[in-house]
Amino acid sequence: MIFDVDGTLVDTNLAHVEAWRRAFAALGYRVDVSRIIPEIGKGGDKLVPSVLGKDVEEHQGDALRQQQKQEFLALAAQQQFRVFPGTREIFPALRARGIRSALATSSDEKHLEATLTSAGLERRVLADIVVTKSQGEPSKPSPDLLIDALEELGLSEDQCLMVGDTVYDGQACRRAGVAFLGVLSGGTPESALLEAGARAVWKDVAALLADLDRALELASFDAVTHQ
Repeated sequence: MIFDVDGTLVDTNLAHVEAWRRAFAALGYRVDVSRIIPEIGKGGDKLVPSVLGKDVEEHQGDALRQQQKQEFLALAAQQQFRVFPGTREIFPALRARGIRSALATSSDEKHLEATLTSAGLERRVLADIVVTKSQGEPSKPSPDLLIDALEELGLSEDQCLMVGDTVYDGQACRRAGVAFLGVLSGGTPESALLEAGARAVWKDVAALLADLDRALELASFDAVTHQ
């Protein structure tokens, strides 16, 4: 069972929106948050050209992403991110069933560590493996992160499913051949998640955990025991 992080396990989506707004402003671009919000869930390599165009991406994309990283790290240091209900409970529940787990995030290592530290979460008590975006690797909605997770887990696409909060998670799942289960905690409407391919949608991870048997059945998921 593969999990997105931002908006799925930890309430960080608005922090990412603000970090992008500040980054754009720092380099001279005034972008309203209403334009940024629909883009959250993509990696910065997809977000910058979508918001400001290919020309800006070519000339200032790297600088904008670096600025956004600095802004997000500053925000993470100033506040305590809320952990969504069920986040701490679902991983031991999966282990008890012999189901392996993974985190797959378009954030890089520094972003992820800042997020977990702010939220008071320890990586070692969460998923079995963690996959972050590598330098030069395309981010969601490209399927590369999911493919990396499958390789790390040593499983095929039909042995895994992903839990996420955005349509970009769903698009990545579709391209990777992995079943997608949606949660509403990130703010994406249920209808949009279903349209993006979600087998079903839950309020949050806690609701998914309470309905885990049905969730696994919907995904046609066969549990794989730890080796």
